[in-house]
Amino acid sequence: MIRLQGLYDGISQALQARQAPPPEVKALDETNRQRQAELTDLEAQVAAHKEELREVHKGEEEWRLELEHFQKQKGMVTNEREFTAVISEIDYATKELDTRKARREELDAAIRELGEDIESRQQARPEEESAQKEITEGWEHTKKDLKLKVHELAVDANALEEELSPKSRALFHRLLKSKKGIAIAGVVDGSCSVCHFKLRPHLMQRVRRCEEIITCEFCHRVLFREDAIPGTGDGDG
Repeated sequence: MIRLQGLYDGISQALQARQAPPPEVKALDETNRQRQAELTDLEAQVAAHKEELREVHKGEEEWRLELEHFQKQKGMVTNEREFTAVISEIDYATKELDTRKARREELDAAIRELGEDIESRQQARPEEESAQKEITEGWEHTKKDLKLKVHELAVDANALEEELSPKSRALFHRLLKSKKGIAIAGVVDGSCSVCHFKLRPHLMQRVRRCEEIITCEFCHRVLFREDAIPGTGDGDG
């Protein structure tokens, strides 16, 4: 059981390692996430500017028609009052047209700058991906190794379980499931090393003899003492 616990500990550690990428891989994933988020934001800004630009173009065209209309009216006025009113409308239309023209130029410049930024980021991606490839491939290789290790440990564990009696095997798996993967506990200074419950003297003597399966009176894990483990290790202990 002690050797079997060690194998299951190895399986658990390998599975945890496989599910927990190293810091450099996590940092790489976070960097990629941030870069993609930034690129998405830039593209969203371009889309918003283009939408506004369409409205500005539409408004610019409307005020250009207004200006042309009042310029034609200017030549048709018959008195000073009408002339003043038309000039006022022309001035207002000219200002509105200039405002939209200025905004159009601002939007064109912003879209151009954003486009250049997006293009430079996209052009940099091949170099970044090349630098990241080694890290990614290294992690994938490690995961394959861990997967192989889990398989090998599982094969060894199955072989050891065949050496246990059905009753002992059932007890071990029941404890493994109910005790978060720790079915076996060493005795340290007369106490269970997991829950630290102090063993009674007669129970301690029975653990030392290694003639039977002894469980902790508190956490119910199977107890053992490393200095009392038989060298052959071919029993149920």
